[in-house]
Amino acid sequence: MRRAVEAGRNIKFGRGVVGKTSYAVIALIGMWVVVVWRLGSDPVMNCFLLASGAIVTGAFIWWAAATQRFAERNPAQAMLEGGEMLEYQRWEAQTKGGRGANRGPRIAEEAPLSLPRRR
Repeated sequence: MRRAVEAGRNIKFGRGVVGKTSYAVIALIGMWVVVVWRLGSDPVMNCFLLASGAIVTGAFIWWAAATQRFAERNPAQAMLEGGEMLEYQRWEAQTKGGRGANRGPRIAEEAPLSLPRRR
């Protein structure tokens, strides 16, 4: 078991929707391992465990299908996140002949905000 945990630490998933879905799949598999491990002779507890697992699995299937639809409609957003997405949008705007996405003045260059004085 210890080797599996050590090997799991070295796994790096992709970014964006695909990477997040990979983590969710690992969590779902872990949940089912716990459900099977906890099954015993009590039929009420067994039904509760199996029903809980089925509900979580159904929610995961719905979520994965929704994120897959999003990824099909927005492939760049699905693969990138954060600063990478901004850089991609800037590159895309430059290739289309623009100056770049959101190239406004930096906050430090703007005029300072003056607050009214108390009397």
